[in-house]
Amino acid sequence: MTQRARATGLASIVQAAGDLIIYGGTEPYRWARWPSPPAPPAMGGARAQPSELLRAANALIGFTGRDALLARLREWRDADAALAVQLIHGPGGQGKTRLAGQVAALWQREGWAVLAAHHRRDRSVPAEFEVPDLAGAAGVLVVVDYAERWDTADLLTLLADARARAGLPVRVLLLARPAGTWWQSLSGRIQRDLRLAPTREELAPLEQDQGVTRAGLFIAARDRFAELLQVPGAGGVAPPPALARQEDYRLVLAVHMAALAAVLAHERGQPSPTDPVRVSELLLARERDHWEAMAAPNREKPLATTPDAMAQVVYTAILTGRLGHPDGKAALARADIDSTLSTGQLLKDHAVCYPPGPADLAQQSSGDRGRGGVTVLEPLYPDRLGEDFLALSTPGHSYDFPTDPWAEQAPARLLAPPDGQHAPSGDGDAVWVRHGLTTLIEASRRWPHLATTQLAPLLTAHPQLALHAGGAGLAALVKLETIGTALLETIEAALPKHRHIDLDIGIAALTERLAEHGLATSDGPAQQARIQEHLALRLHYAGLHIRALAESQQATRLWWDLLGVRQGAYLPALASSLSNQAIYLSNLGRRDEAIIISAEALYQRRQLVTFDKEAYLPHLANSANNHANRLAEVGRRTEAVTLSSEALDLYRELVTRCRDAYLPDLANSMNTHAKLLTEVGRGTEAVTLSSEAVDLYRELVTGNRDAYLPDLATSLHNHAISLVQIGRGAEAAELSQQALDLYRELVTLNNDAYLPNLANSITNHSNLLATLGRRAEAAGLSRQALDLYLRLAALDNHAYLPGLANAATTHARRLAEVGRGAASAALSEQALGLWRELVKRHRDTYLPHLAISANHHALLLAAAGRVAEAIPLSQEALNLRRELATRNRDAYLPNLAESAHDHARQLAWAGRVAEAIPLSQEALNLRRELATRNRDAYLPDLAKSASHHAALLNGAGRPAEAMPLSHEAVDLCRELVTRNRDAYLPDLADSATIHSKLLAALGRRVDSIILSQEAVGLWRELVTDNRDGYLAGYARGFACFGSVLVEGARFREAITPLTEALITIQSLPEHDRVYLALIVQELRRAYAGDAGGVAEEFRAITGRDVPAWMKQSPDAGET
Repeated sequence: MTQRARATGLASIVQAAGDLIIYGGTEPYRWARWPSPPAPPAMGGARAQPSELLRAANALIGFTGRDALLARLREWRDADAALAVQLIHGPGGQGKTRLAGQVAALWQREGWAVLAAHHRRDRSVPAEFEVPDLAGAAGVLVVVDYAERWDTADLLTLLADARARAGLPVRVLLLARPAGTWWQSLSGRIQRDLRLAPTREELAPLEQDQGVTRAGLFIAARDRFAELLQVPGAGGVAPPPALARQEDYRLVLAVHMAALAAVLAHERGQPSPTDPVRVSELLLARERDHWEAMAAPNREKPLATTPDAMAQVVYTAILTGRLGHPDGKAALARADIDSTLSTGQLLKDHAVCYPPGPADLAQQSSGDRGRGGVTVLEPLYPDRLGEDFLALSTPGHSYDFPTDPWAEQAPARLLAPPDGQHAPSGDGDAVWVRHGLTTLIEASRRWPHLATTQLAPLLTAHPQLALHAGGAGLAALVKLETIGTALLETIEAALPKHRHIDLDIGIAALTERLAEHGLATSDGPAQQARIQEHLALRLHYAGLHIRALAESQQATRLWWDLLGVRQGAYLPALASSLSNQAIYLSNLGRRDEAIIISAEALYQRRQLVTFDKEAYLPHLANSANNHANRLAEVGRRTEAVTLSSEALDLYRELVTRCRDAYLPDLANSMNTHAKLLTEVGRGTEAVTLSSEAVDLYRELVTGNRDAYLPDLATSLHNHAISLVQIGRGAEAAELSQQALDLYRELVTLNNDAYLPNLANSITNHSNLLATLGRRAEAAGLSRQALDLYLRLAALDNHAYLPGLANAATTHARRLAEVGRGAASAALSEQALGLWRELVKRHRDTYLPHLAISANHHALLLAAAGRVAEAIPLSQEALNLRRELATRNRDAYLPNLAESAHDHARQLAWAGRVAEAIPLSQEALNLRRELATRNRDAYLPDLAKSASHHAALLNGAGRPAEAMPLSHEAVDLCRELVTRNRDAYLPDLADSATIHSKLLAALGRRVDSIILSQEAVGLWRELVTDNRDGYLAGYARGFACFGSVLVEGARFREAITPLTEALITIQSLPEHDRVYLALIVQELRRAYAGDAGGVAEEFRAITGRDVPAWMKQSPDAGET
């Protein structure tokens, strides 16, 4: 399996149908099989570069201890959960990677498959992914190293994909250094969005395990290194005295480094270094020895790069990480290596000293697609040693290690934007910026001079670089005591003021530190309130909603207190604080509280307008618009319409004062009000307003496309919905397609921001295409929408569960329309469950959707022959819609008519015709009323009600009453077909079939045969285009045609359609064979009427003699 521009979720690895995850842009992550430890390096290579012996992936030192933790991880694994997430965090060198390797090895022996997930910026991932065979696997373990360096959105996407119906228990083990604000925010998102309870454990120093000591760890590592390096006598080297008292030796890696340094020192007859920095100095000196040996003139092919230049290339590689060849050349050019050699030659020589991964294991960087997979600038490992090399190379420390003046400005040359440009964006020659910043920040934690001489000056000169540190990197920066509040304030000014899914975690941490400083030095409660208000907003953006609400509430209390001191001065701030607090409450699902606070904000802004209309009218308009949304959220749509109308009037007034300033707000208000009008059934008014909003946004887009293109897409989407409500489907489809195209464009620019809009637009467009008869296209689109909402709901269940429920309901309808009844019923049942869950959250808001879902699911159950189950559900839908219609007759009358019509059909299928007829009459009356209001919109529904009510009357022995209704239905369907043949041809075929039976019953046999023959032709056309969708209707049409021929004594001619119907109906599910008895009876009647002619015709068609059952009496019963 080759990993290309599309990534696969875990479900695709087990090859579950339909689970391919397709991303709008670059894949957020890639899979790799967990590698087995490689063979130990050859003695010669180990001697030349002893640092290779320290790489965790090589696992050269036997795993020790952690028994209790391994047991806890096994309990976590064996818990009854499909997906579970655990964070193991601790400082670099504590043993996280070795622990993961041990867990992987143990679990693999117990039947678990182990995968590594690599972020898209990680160039160590294999280009070729060998898909594991998971058949019979006990489960899947996914290991994510350096999880804090992932974009939040990408990590959540991985977790969402990991739960995507893989069919096996999945355990995701996250490894990270920090676990502060980064983890608080991420774990909150995991709990809220994925409905998982992630756990975390700090990886304690290994010495805390019973029986494990630093000395014991040193001795085990010393003996192993002495064996690998073939240094006899090193076993007598005692652990250095500092080992017991130095804090740095709490890290396993530091102990191993000391052991390796002791063996190397013993080999040369030198004393063992004791201080951890002295250990690094010795190991780095051996690295330099290697560079000198490789460049020695007496070597057969000496490297052209001098040791000093090689040191600078190694420094660069530590900051950049692995790169593709073009990016590597660009990095060395930016670094300005002190060498006359070309950048290409420097890369070649560096690769000799630090070979990259094999070509088939290298991932291409952004500029390297299609040019092979080789990477360059392999960094010095382990990370701690590399960080020490950066620090020791940089002037400002007190150790003897020789510094390089070149290093003073190297980070600035590599990371700062070229003169005259903005901060690097992460593309092209900037692919290394995030890696460089996070490395420099982490190194500064142990080496303060890096923060004061490099990091702080770099960010002071280019504060916008902080955008590229990522959320976790920015949070780590904030924790550095050497970074002062003045610099943090400078950085804050350069950060986005709006939501930013990757940076929000870090911005929240930065704001929190500045808030602590600001609150400690504030000059009074007003400043404190402003600080807490701002902190609440950033916590809200970071997903820390409970803390955001707490800060907001505290700020609001302060404003209330201040209001008693100077009302005029602080009332605007209080109103703003209340408005924000209402939003925070709403986001936490506390909508009933939110609406009270929102109402208070609106009240306060009305008060302000009485004081100074000129100054506060825009704020009042904003609050009116926001409170209208709060009202709509709790189902109070009529009140919401009144308030949104007021907001619209206010914005119209403001536009007369300053058109340019308030035109966007006016367009937005029009959009909101039109949407609410549509929801309360005032479609004609909504269309006028939504059309005006589209025109305004088109005007705004011509002036600033980037700013207003999303709003234009939204207005087109809403206008299309309004047009559908008044029956202008063709126009609506055209506008809906425009909106869909714009959202696809926007998703390519910002996937996170616009994917929900795209999913909603696809759902809406699917519905439109279905009404126009383009059912196959509609089904394809509804599947896309469902897939998108599954991903979105996994990321944020609270926000996107309604969209998922709606998408599931929509796709279930589309499946039914293309003949996939079983799949449709299963999906519809899931959708119904989602709506019931949502109604528990807020009944008024989601009750209309529950009624729709219940009604549709009842129809599917009945179509599957499960009428006894369908009727109670259909009755529930009818009751709900009666309740809704009493609240708002205009808005819900069409839905009530639909439920009355559908429930009547269910009752008729159950044989309860006497109950069905009055309900069907009610539906017919309601639809006549609706058609008088808007003929174009409701004519299709009126035609269906007339046709089916006629069929009920005929079945009840009242054909004379049924005849005019049935005739009306056929005429209406003919009119509709002239408008849109694809959409209404099935209705014409159905009504023609029903009317032909009525004509026959009333003795008009010639007319009956002509119409029935026409109906058969229509069914033949339909089944050619969509066999699964119309095969049952096709069988019914031929059965009725044969029946009317028999009724007209044309017995021999009847055999062809009746035989066709008999053959067809036997391929249908049991519940679709309702016409089988009629077919059998009519074949017997035909044989009784003309035995010889029918026998001859039957033999000509089938090649067989008439069966015995056909020769029986027509009343003999079904065979």
